[in-house]
Amino acid sequence: MILIDTFEGIKIYTMFKKIVFSAFVISIGLSCFGQTKAKFYTTKGDFVVYLEDTLSPITAGNFIKLVNEKYYDGVLFHRVIDNFMIQGGRGATKPAIQDEFITGLSNVKGTISMANAGPNSGTTQFFINLIDNTRLDWDKAPSTSKHPVFGHVVEGFPVVQTIGKVPTTGRTGNPADKPLTDVVMDSVRIVIPEPPSSVNSLNAQKISLNVYPNPARDNLSVYTNGSLPYRIELIDVTGKVVLEDQLLEKGGNQIDISNLKDGLYVLRANYADSYITKRIVIRR
Repeated sequence: MILIDTFEGIKIYTMFKKIVFSAFVISIGLSCFGQTKAKFYTTKGDFVVYLEDTLSPITAGNFIKLVNEKYYDGVLFHRVIDNFMIQGGRGATKPAIQDEFITGLSNVKGTISMANAGPNSGTTQFFINLIDNTRLDWDKAPSTSKHPVFGHVVEGFPVVQTIGKVPTTGRTGNPADKPLTDVVMDSVRIVIPEPPSSVNSLNAQKISLNVYPNPARDNLSVYTNGSLPYRIELIDVTGKVVLEDQLLEKGGNQIDISNLKDGLYVLRANYADSYITKRIVIRR
């Protein structure tokens, strides 16, 4: 269980009774994915998190609200465990929110998730997974630790990994796993989002790219009106290209994704100096 700690790192085992059941109203586009990015400015460098405020409006909405309040400015990453996760936030200084679990949003490498002390007890503390920690998912019995995922790192993941490797007090320290030198979030800010489908040239803007189904299981059907063949890449949440060198012809195309793990991906179609992207979910 990723326990909620106080700012000094003292573990809190008391369940929070007050639960916020109302979802936060977030301005979003018509895409089936979130439209908000948050940039972390830290003493170890900067990174950007893409928030799933459409799929997880309560959890992501709570985080966005705190960011807009400048709540995280000057807050530490107070718990760091290499090859596991980095954790930030404060203790029980805000009302708890209702857990929000979405099939397909899993605690995989690069995702941001809520820390808590049990069901419906998350407040301000979060952690970022340094590796796949799917045992922390809500549907992984007999685990009693259920941590809602609400976004993933899209830029600067090496900075997150650097934070994960700082010297700490270790598991037996007091407080445990606290960096010996403070790693500070100087500020966290919401940034202007990219559109759900993006292009990098005027010529590419004339190209339409449609993907079905989305979420997908083992195969993707990709349709384009482009007159020239595009080369397809699939990119995971850490920025790794997991599928490439498939040509996309005008009309319908089938892409085998049966060997890929569940999660969020970006499908990118490239031609010369032009490209167009779509975000997809693989869910089984």
